[in-house]
Amino acid sequence: MRIRFKPTAEQRAELLRKLVRAQQPATALKILRSTAAADFQPSRAVPTVQSVHSDRFVVRVQLTSDAAERSYALKVYSDDFSEKVWTHARSLAAYYPSNHDGLCLPTHYLPSERMLVFPWVEGVFLSEIVDELKLDLLRDAAGIAASLHRLKIVPESPTTARMFVDETRGWCDRLRERRPETTPLTERLMAALERALPLLDPAEPAPIHGDMAAGQFLWTGRRLVLLDLDMFGYADPAYDAGHFVAQLERRRLFDRELPAHASRWVDCFRDAYLAEMPGVSPRNVTFYCGLTLMRKMYTVCRRFPTEGPELVPKLAARAEAALEDAMSPLSTS
Repeated sequence: MRIRFKPTAEQRAELLRKLVRAQQPATALKILRSTAAADFQPSRAVPTVQSVHSDRFVVRVQLTSDAAERSYALKVYSDDFSEKVWTHARSLAAYYPSNHDGLCLPTHYLPSERMLVFPWVEGVFLSEIVDELKLDLLRDAAGIAASLHRLKIVPESPTTARMFVDETRGWCDRLRERRPETTPLTERLMAALERALPLLDPAEPAPIHGDMAAGQFLWTGRRLVLLDLDMFGYADPAYDAGHFVAQLERRRLFDRELPAHASRWVDCFRDAYLAEMPGVSPRNVTFYCGLTLMRKMYTVCRRFPTEGPELVPKLAARAEAALEDAMSPLSTS
């Protein structure tokens, strides 16, 4: 599982050079002509930058031929992690036909560019949907998560609960460096996390998404699609479920304009997921929910320097409640 990768200055510079090239219509057209189907010969390309990070970027390219238009996503990485994503995607492709619910997978890989080519999927992120449809889509998301976790694929060596806890300690250390006044709070939460760790139920590892959240699901109006393999791993599947639940909890803590049925979102996803995956421990799901909420304390302070510190106590209180629940002798919630 790729955790906290930082590209070198040289890698970042090279990535920016590739970003400049990918925005040139002639370059984008040449790249996609090499991957296009025989019945589609594009003559025009319109690239648009979608996202840029220190270790990767995504450019959408709209292609036009005499008879049709098609859109693709070009995802370029700063290092050879791109090859690992491609290898994992090829393993998954046998289980996920195109144009169905499930993972959106790359169709081509250009090693010299460290580039994955995806079909562009139009839709609305599940995180942006707040009407009654949300409840049905959360159940569908639970089913997609379960289908991934049932696959008999071993993409890498397992990431253990201890490794997740140690990584979370690093997040808390960075929070204390940024906001020293959070030290008593983070120390108390880390102590609770360490107490809960040996109480986890045994779990068989499974292929996980690694960053599962409503913001990673796209609703096209006909199908629900799970995006992004950048955090893929092999671990207790409760990690994905707990991460998803934590992100729902975070949304409910911060957004005061949500409809009344938002109070049902967590149970809707959780109940549907555990019904699909009765072998996954509810205790472990709750534990990983608490762990994820702890990490998000740093995230909100980094992204929102002004209001973020005010949100930390809310996240901490919910994280602490989740960890206490995970330590309960009869944890089922």
